[in-house]
Amino acid sequence: MSKVRSRVLVAGLFCFFASYLQPRANAIVEPTPAKDTALPVPEIFAPGIISGPANDGSPTFSPDGGTLFFTRSSAHWSIILESHRLKDRWSEPKVASFSGEWSDSSPAFSPDGSFILFVSVRPLSTDSSQAKGAPAMASHIWRVDRVGSGWSEPLQLPESINSFQWIFRPSVAADGSIYFTAAVKGKELSLFRSPCQHGIYGNVEPLSFSDGSVKDVDPEIAPDQSFLVFTSKRPRPGDTAHEHLFIVYNQGGVWGSIVPIRYAGDDANGSSEDNDPRFGADHRTVYFSSDRTLAVHFPRTHEQASEDYQRLETWDNSNSNIWVISLSPVLKEAASSQSKL
Repeated sequence: MSKVRSRVLVAGLFCFFASYLQPRANAIVEPTPAKDTALPVPEIFAPGIISGPANDGSPTFSPDGGTLFFTRSSAHWSIILESHRLKDRWSEPKVASFSGEWSDSSPAFSPDGSFILFVSVRPLSTDSSQAKGAPAMASHIWRVDRVGSGWSEPLQLPESINSFQWIFRPSVAADGSIYFTAAVKGKELSLFRSPCQHGIYGNVEPLSFSDGSVKDVDPEIAPDQSFLVFTSKRPRPGDTAHEHLFIVYNQGGVWGSIVPIRYAGDDANGSSEDNDPRFGADHRTVYFSSDRTLAVHFPRTHEQASEDYQRLETWDNSNSNIWVISLSPVLKEAASSQSKL
C-alpha cells in the first residue's frame, strides 16, 4: 500500500488497516537496464520539486498538461498541492485552494478538466446520509468544479457513490463514470465503478475481476473506458509479495485477462512497492508512486558522496516518490494481439 494512501488510513482508522503497514525493503534502480534491456526503465519525475523529501503520490494533469495536482503526506496527514509548467520545469508546489483544512489526498482531473475529484476525511455534509446514522468519520470522495481560474467549494458526492465508509483513489472516465477503491469488511481492498448517465450517478458495482480475494487498488481508467491500469498484489514474475502495476482491457463491456505491466525493478530483486498509477495528459504515459531508490556504488569519490547526499536531502531517501514510464509498448502489443484474432 502506498505511504500516501496509508496517511488517510491513519487519520481515520489506523488499527483497521494496521496489517497493511509493514516495513519493507526498497528497490535499487540502476540508471540503465542491468539485465533485460527490453524492459522500460522508470525515470524519477521532477526530482526535488514534485518528487520531494516527504511521501508523494502520483500527479493528475490538466488536459493541456500545464497544471498538475498531487498528494504530499507526513506520517499522520496529507495535503493536495498544485504546480504549473514553466517552460522546462515545474513551479514550486503550493497548497491547492480547496485543500489544507482537513487531510486530503488522491486528486483526479476529469478528462475535460472541468472538475477534480479527491478523497478527504473531512466531516460528512449534513445531508440525508448523516441523518441515517452514517459515521461521522469516513474517507469519502469530494468534488470541486472549475470556476474561472479557480475552484468551487468542495462538495461531497452523493450517497450512491459514497456508500462505503472507507473509499480511496477515484478516477474519472469521459462520460463521468467513477472508478475507485473501497474497503469491504472481511475482504481485501477491491475495485468498484459508479456509472454515470447525463450527470446522474448509478449504483456502485464491483469490477468483475476484483472480488476481494486479493488486494486490488488505485484504478486509473482510460477516458473511453477501453482499458484500466491498477495496483495489485497479484502474483507476477519473480515477485508475489509487493504491489505492482497491472492492466486490463474492456471489450464490449467485458473485462479481459489481467496483464502485468513489466518494467525494470518490478521483480523480487527490486522489492519495491509500486502503486498509485496516473496517466499523463497523453494517456500513454504512466506516473506511479514508489519507494525505490537510485543505486549507490562503492567505493566512491568525495564528489560522488556529496552528490548522493544532496539527492538524499532532496528526494532519494526511501520515501515514496513519483516515477514515470511509457505505456505505449504495452498498448501497441495489445493492439497487435487483438488484430490477430
